[in-house]
Amino acid sequence: MNYNNPDLRILNISHSDLDGCACTIILKNFYKNVISVPINYNTEWKLADEVRSYEGKYDIIIATDFCPTSSYAELCKLGHMLVLDHHESVADRNNNETIVINTQWSATMLVYKFISKFKDISYLLPFATLVDDWDMFKLKDPRSTYFNNLYWEMGNKWFLRRFIKGNLKFSDEEKQYFVDSKKEFTDMYETLEIFDLAHKGVFFETDRFMHECIDELKKAGYKWFLIKNKNNLSIRCDDLDLTDVCKQIGKGGGHRHAAGLPLYKNDNVQELIGKIEQVIDTEYTNLEIVNS
Repeated sequence: MNYNNPDLRILNISHSDLDGCACTIILKNFYKNVISVPINYNTEWKLADEVRSYEGKYDIIIATDFCPTSSYAELCKLGHMLVLDHHESVADRNNNETIVINTQWSATMLVYKFISKFKDISYLLPFATLVDDWDMFKLKDPRSTYFNNLYWEMGNKWFLRRFIKGNLKFSDEEKQYFVDSKKEFTDMYETLEIFDLAHKGVFFETDRFMHECIDELKKAGYKWFLIKNKNNLSIRCDDLDLTDVCKQIGKGGGHRHAAGLPLYKNDNVQELIGKIEQVIDTEYTNLEIVNS
């Protein structure tokens, strides 16, 4: 397949978060016709039907920041498919042709490098770098945390329109939002309810400021974090391979030190939390034995 054709009609399946939305923005700076289909792993079961609804309106399917697992074979029947992803949990699917998994960069940076082979999009590099700073947990740029918060505050469609050309000259209102967010987080954190888990773990629930909470809890001595966020459980840990933890649990995936587990209506959340705690407790015990 020759991807160096801006007239190709693209159906872009992309994870509905900052990194996924930024991938769509970069594709739209080369391809003239991009249909955006935001996706979460807990809604993958209906993805094929959604793609069928666009029959005749696309030439190829490009999945970014997302590697279809259960639906991949069915989607391939609906058209040529290219995957550009960066999650460690699907690294074994890489074939460097139609499935490209590169864990070195965020998906945004991976898509940036892919499109850069066809067109000079260097004007998007500061934008891609800021997203990469956030999504790869580098956090060297103090703006990246609040850039991510802005995405969640305003939503996928707004963010797509606002940053379609990667312009990072923030408006006065956006700058004020960054300032207000700091105060909102401080107020929220003061009332955050937390529950201790084995091996200096902690559980909490929040729909906002998850990473800011983690940073503060690290200062308090916690080592791993389990967070309930809407219809997902997120795990963060710098010491363990969480893709392996997810395999043991039989659910979820993501990055080595940051993973997510979708929650469904029939899931017993308390039992799942207990199972996660047990697996991580065992992993920490084994790690201590190895290091002793």
